[in-house]
Amino acid sequence: MGKKSGAAQRMRRPEGPSIGGDGGGSSSVSRPKMFSVSMLAAILALVLVLDLNVVLVSCKHHRHHSANSEEFKFDPTNSFISLVLPHDTYPGYSIQKFTANFTSPNSPFSSISSYSSKPLNYRLLETDYSKYFTVLDDGMVMTTSDLSPLVNRPVKLVVLEETPNSTATHQLQLYIMNRKDMLHFPSALGENVGELSENKPAGTRVRELPILQANSARGAKTVIYTIASGNAGHEFALEDSSTGEIKDTVRIEDTRKHGVFLVSNKPLDRESKDLYTLVLEASDPKKINKAQVKLQVKILDVNDNHPTFTKPDYRFTVNGVKSTNNYGNETISYERFTSVGKVEAKDADGDKVAYRLLNPSNTVVIVPQTGELLLAGEPDTPELFIDVEAHDIRTPNLKSVKPARVLVEFVAPDPIPVVVQHLNHEYQHSHRRDKRRVTRAVRPTKRIEFTEADG
Repeated sequence: MGKKSGAAQRMRRPEGPSIGGDGGGSSSVSRPKMFSVSMLAAILALVLVLDLNVVLVSCKHHRHHSANSEEFKFDPTNSFISLVLPHDTYPGYSIQKFTANFTSPNSPFSSISSYSSKPLNYRLLETDYSKYFTVLDDGMVMTTSDLSPLVNRPVKLVVLEETPNSTATHQLQLYIMNRKDMLHFPSALGENVGELSENKPAGTRVRELPILQANSARGAKTVIYTIASGNAGHEFALEDSSTGEIKDTVRIEDTRKHGVFLVSNKPLDRESKDLYTLVLEASDPKKINKAQVKLQVKILDVNDNHPTFTKPDYRFTVNGVKSTNNYGNETISYERFTSVGKVEAKDADGDKVAYRLLNPSNTVVIVPQTGELLLAGEPDTPELFIDVEAHDIRTPNLKSVKPARVLVEFVAPDPIPVVVQHLNHEYQHSHRRDKRRVTRAVRPTKRIEFTEADG
């Protein structure tokens, strides 16, 4: 009660003008007595709340200190940096480097441009195991002695980052294991490249990859396998070699006889992605002892895409050549093997494409390898329609779903003029008028000029 009375006095001291401070707690202001009693009751209630908060804070600090006195447990799932080290790690081994975030807006150095002008000091706080480690001036944590006494013990290190204006702590979790107990995959496994044909159903094993097994020199009791990265779209899964079950995570008890196979989880399309890089992780049930291996899977092409023309319709124009015979008549002819135009189709599988005419013609032929159309003979009509089909060069091959429609137009080099000459003997001069024809002339054989005398 004495403590509360002192607290009450401290709380009443700032309110001197209203309450009075002669030690008896009586009011020196001429106000109704009921008002003074209510004010005192409110102050006492506030003091009780403050004392209760003090007790709660004291309990929290007490629990914090008692937690520090307990043995630290390695927890790889928390937000700290967690690492596993072999027991025979040599002194001077670099474990982890801590660096200050000078670019953060909240950093006390965000306004300093020169890195050399940013004072920074790292210090390793003393713990039961800090004598086995040290931290350099640049924030690198290193070993200083043999770690054998720490085998199978969780180690917690706290690195203090000090600056003139602020301090920060970095926590590092370590677990020291005997190297013979550490999981590992066969070293040659990472050199293999798996192969899987596209469009294969779910559950198809990846070829060129053997059974995947991680073990230790002394033999692990239980190993849990999972795909740690590279499988964002769930394209792959793991098959239990002992039961044949396909899951994302597989638990193997008999680690020397059984392991997992990498299988497809759904049909894959090579045109979407042709190479996958996966990281397979093996761990003990506590997620402390871990091993990883990188696996590459190449998706093999299957002829599953038809060639497709870049345009559904094509239109080409062929100009003729004008010539005059011995009788003065002009004719139009078309040079043989003149290039008419070119069609193009593409295959999504990357295969070469060949072309052919669906309706053979004596006028136009096509080069199968290039899709170029050539004039093979004189046209009989001013227009010619042909259909072109494309197919890939595979066995068996795939044809274009829809042929390309091609229109070829044969035109004269210049429109043929009809000349009409007017003679005017009265004015002693002549007047010529040219009239341009609208219709297209195909293979004209004779040209006739008319005069006024001819009517």
